[in-house]
Amino acid sequence: MSGLMALSDGLIIALSGLGIYLIHPGWDSAHNSSYITVIIFTSIVTVAIFLSDNLFMVDNSRPLKQRIGKVLRVYTLFFLALIAFTFALKVSDSFSRIWVFSWFLTSASLLMLARVSAHIAVFEWSRSGKLTRNLAIVGANEQSRRLLESLGNNGSPWIRVAGIFDDRAGRIPETIGDCPVIGNLERLVQEAREKRIDDVLVALPWGAEKRLLEVLKLLKVLPVRVSLCPDMVGFNFPNHSYSFWGGIPVLDVFQRPIDGWSSILKSLEDRILGSIILLISLPVMLIIAVLIKLDSPGSIFFRQTRYGFNNQPFEMLKFRSLYVENEDNSAETLVTRNDPRVTRVGAFLRRTSLDELPQILNVLQGHMSLVGPRPHAKSAKAAGKYYYKVVKQYHARHKVKPGITGWAQINGWRGETDTEEKILKRVEYDIYYIENWSVSFDIVIILRTILSLIPKENAY
Repeated sequence: MSGLMALSDGLIIALSGLGIYLIHPGWDSAHNSSYITVIIFTSIVTVAIFLSDNLFMVDNSRPLKQRIGKVLRVYTLFFLALIAFTFALKVSDSFSRIWVFSWFLTSASLLMLARVSAHIAVFEWSRSGKLTRNLAIVGANEQSRRLLESLGNNGSPWIRVAGIFDDRAGRIPETIGDCPVIGNLERLVQEAREKRIDDVLVALPWGAEKRLLEVLKLLKVLPVRVSLCPDMVGFNFPNHSYSFWGGIPVLDVFQRPIDGWSSILKSLEDRILGSIILLISLPVMLIIAVLIKLDSPGSIFFRQTRYGFNNQPFEMLKFRSLYVENEDNSAETLVTRNDPRVTRVGAFLRRTSLDELPQILNVLQGHMSLVGPRPHAKSAKAAGKYYYKVVKQYHARHKVKPGITGWAQINGWRGETDTEEKILKRVEYDIYYIENWSVSFDIVIILRTILSLIPKENAY
């Protein structure tokens, strides 16, 4: 299925590009090689990018809308990068703009249609029995019950459980959940030879080493894939990957969220976009600085110690929005609506979030990112309680650099935290961002932030 999806995507991109080229600008021997080269290059590179992002994986544990959205984001970003690349090489004038955008819209629409069609086909073939993987489970216990429950919740209709097998006759129930216990391991070997069994999952406690090895030795004779079901603790960490240490497979429970090439991409994003934003916003920042000075005596900037990556403190910059005598470096008292401590210019800056502009300097210094969980002051509280006492996993949001804007902020979870729910929801959105980070996700947040610069009710 994954191979067919990759072939389908490649053909969709190539044939739609060629078809539109024949319509406009039309077949022209002087330009054929340029257009065809771009079409072939785009098709191959797109398939390679989709493959690296696991976008061909038949995975129904995630909603169809979410999977289609990721394909569209990745494809759109690649197309924009391709346009920028041709512009940088000064060859963009060689291609028809009508052709470029018609090709993108047509191919993107067809890619979405292909995903929907594949989703429907997989479910229909699974229900009719044309697409199945027959699974046998060894072990009639709580471990197998939890396994069956996970399989039922995972949305993979092609998995057919052939039955449960266990040697402990007379000491085990006749069914586990809705699945019958068919017989012992000899019966499993017989079933595997007479019927089609594709996979065997051994759901036995890992502490029973002797019994496990005996079972695996017996199953070794079968031409099927045999796997060890995770021990009970493993069910608390579904959908996690594994790696090898000294040749031994280990379950990867937690990982550094943005690592390797991802960290390089994130750093380039911060440096390049941060520099561009700083240059664009310099005139605005100069005007704000003058207005602050005219409005009230004191410094232009407000410096406050906040916690950043790995819970390390750093000095965050903001335009000063409070009267100097009311400045609160530790944020013991959060700003509320109609707060008398806020200056006239400061009220406008806080409503429009323009007081955050100096944090671009924090980004270029490496203390912050453009996008990430917002850094909180050391003594910030929700309903009178410190944040970390309200949210058990509060410090997990420090696994990445803090950001000027974030997923929580554009979804409305910003401003005053006068209830515990507000900080709980804010951290919930922060954790979601960390676990689902991508460059395309960052760009979506940046664009939505720009659109949301209109004053909000809960920003003061």
